[in-house]
Amino acid sequence: MLTLTCPGPRASSSPSGRPIDRRAFLQVGTLALGGLTLGDLLRGRAAAAPAAVTGQPRQKSAILIHLSGGPSHLDMYDMKPLAPIEYRGEFAAIATNVPGIEVCELMPRQATIADKFAILRGAQIANLHTGNMFYSGYPWQESPRASVPGEARRPAVGSVVSRLRPSLRMPTYVSIENHFDWERAYYAGLEHEPLRVGQANPGEVIENLGRNRQITVDRLADRRSLLAALDDVRRRTAQLATLDADRFRARAFEIIGSTAVRDAFDLKQETPEARARYGEGSYRHGPHPGPSLLLARRLIEAGAGVVTVGVHGWDTHAHNFPALREMLPPLDQALHALVTDLDERGLLDDVVIVMGGEFGRTPRIGDQTPDGRGHWPEAGFIWMAGGGLHTGQVIGATDGRGEQIIGNPIGMQSVLATVYHQLGIHPSTTIDDYNGRPQVLLDETSPIAGLV
Repeated sequence: MLTLTCPGPRASSSPSGRPIDRRAFLQVGTLALGGLTLGDLLRGRAAAAPAAVTGQPRQKSAILIHLSGGPSHLDMYDMKPLAPIEYRGEFAAIATNVPGIEVCELMPRQATIADKFAILRGAQIANLHTGNMFYSGYPWQESPRASVPGEARRPAVGSVVSRLRPSLRMPTYVSIENHFDWERAYYAGLEHEPLRVGQANPGEVIENLGRNRQITVDRLADRRSLLAALDDVRRRTAQLATLDADRFRARAFEIIGSTAVRDAFDLKQETPEARARYGEGSYRHGPHPGPSLLLARRLIEAGAGVVTVGVHGWDTHAHNFPALREMLPPLDQALHALVTDLDERGLLDDVVIVMGGEFGRTPRIGDQTPDGRGHWPEAGFIWMAGGGLHTGQVIGATDGRGEQIIGNPIGMQSVLATVYHQLGIHPSTTIDDYNGRPQVLLDETSPIAGLV
C-alpha cells in the first residue's frame, strides 16, 4: 500500500499566491460521484471501452419507459370491442392511421402516428411488481424470493451499454424518476451504475453537475494545481504506471468547468412552446411523464447511450377507469411529442424506444372494486418505436377476451435482444461475473422476428 504524507499547513502555494492549507489538501478528492471522483469514473469507463468507439460516428441509443404498477392492456393497446361489457370496459377503440390497428379513445394523438410504433401483444414480463425484468431481462434480482444459489445477478441494459459502449462526453446511462432500486450494474462495474435523476427537484440535479458556487475559478485552479502536485508526488514516490492520469483529471475538470453536460439537464433551455408540446402546464392531476421524456430527448441528443424513465401510478386494482382517464391523456401527449420531436430532428431511426410495465390487468372487471382490474401476468403489452425498427404493425395476439395468448408469448429477453441488436451489441456477448465466470447478456438471443 502506498502511504502519502500530507504536507503541513503552508507546505505549498497556489498559482494565485495563496497558501494551500492541509484541509484543502485533504479535500482534493471531494469532486465525486457516488464515492468515485469524476476522474476515476472517466478512467474506468475508458479502460473498459473498446478502442473502436473513440471518434466514431453517432451510434444508436435507447429510451426505456417503465409504467410502474402494471398498465392495462385491454384499456390501451389490446382492446376487445366485441367482448362482453364486463371485459371490454368503459373505453371505446378508435382507428389509427394504419388500417386495422386500433387504440384507446383517450390516446388520439398516438392514433395519428401509429405508423411510427409497433405494438407487441401477448407479452409476458413479470409475475409480481418489479422492474428488474424490464430493465435487465432477469427477474427479482434484489428479492430473497428469487435468490438462486450460484446464480449471478444481472446488470441492467444501461449498465451493459455503459460498459461496452461508454461515452466520455456525457453520462452513458441516466435513470429518471425510477424510485426503486431495479437498475444495477452488478459485475459490469460500479462505474456503470446509472446517474439517477429525480424530476421532483430538477434544479438540484443541475446544481450537482455544476461547479460548487463556493468554489471560485481561482480556487478551482488551485485544486487543479494541487492535483498536479499530488500526481507528481505519486510519480516520484511510487513510480506508478497509470492510464494517463493527467489526461483523465484534465477531462474531469473540463466537464465540471463547462456547461455542456449541465445544459443537457436544464429544461429551461427549451422554449415554452417546446415544453408545452410535451404537456407542461396541461394537466393538474396524476403522474405526468412529459418533462421526463423531454429530458430524455435532450440527454439522448447530447450523447447519452441509454435513458430510462419511470412513470408511476399504474397499479389500478381499484378505480381502474377513473385512474386511466387521468393518466392516459398526458401519456398520449408525451409519447406523441417524443416520437414526432425525434423524427423532426432526424433522430428517430437512431433511438430505440421501449415502453411497458410488469404485466397486464385482469380482463374481467371487478378485482377489488366494481371497476378495478387486478394483476394479469398471462398477457400484457410492449410498445416500441424508432431505432430503425419495422413499425406500423401489431405482433402477437390474445384471445377474444384478452385472457390468453394466441401462439408464443413475447418475453422481455426477446425485447431486450431486439434493443441490443439495434444498438450493435450481440446478446450473446459475455461479461465476467464476480467469480470470473463469463455471463451472457441474455439467454434468449434472438430479436423479435418482423421488427428487425
